[in-house]
Amino acid sequence: MTLDDMSASKKYAKAMFEVLSDSNELESGYADLLELRKIFAANPRLIEILDDIRVSDDEKKSLLAPITQNASDFINNFLKVVASYRRFPQVLSIIDQFQKVYEDDKKIVRAQVVSATPLDDDQLDRLATAFEKRVGAVKAIFDTKVDKSLIGGIVIRSSDVIIDGSVQTRINKVKELLLN
Repeated sequence: MTLDDMSASKKYAKAMFEVLSDSNELESGYADLLELRKIFAANPRLIEILDDIRVSDDEKKSLLAPITQNASDFINNFLKVVASYRRFPQVLSIIDQFQKVYEDDKKIVRAQVVSATPLDDDQLDRLATAFEKRVGAVKAIFDTKVDKSLIGGIVIRSSDVIIDGSVQTRINKVKELLLN
């Protein structure tokens, strides 16, 4: 994706956020966009077809009909704008950028948690609570991963913060001190 496409995606996302906020439809619009994202992510060929100039507008409308027939006015208008400006290749990026704007507004932070062993729900809840306090978030959403090379402890990475409490990092620091 080019820088211009990314810039356009951010502009569309910000505009949609403002429209939904002004009309008090932010929560429903957000949920609708996430559902729309699932459809397009599961059917990447659909995006290609909708962007293909060789496909007639009527054929495109019939392909979108199952999506648009029960969709909100917001989603229908969004799809019309995307189609008229030929932004279907960026539709997933636009929705992703909207999600970032939404989560920033709601103080939701996403982070990856890497641990040496799997963490249970209670551990994840306590970790989320502590992380939320540390970064000033209302809610933390974790993507978990196990990496046995950490030996013990955890590493948390979000867009703004890295907390490395792994045993492997501590061992490396001791080695560095001993070698200097």
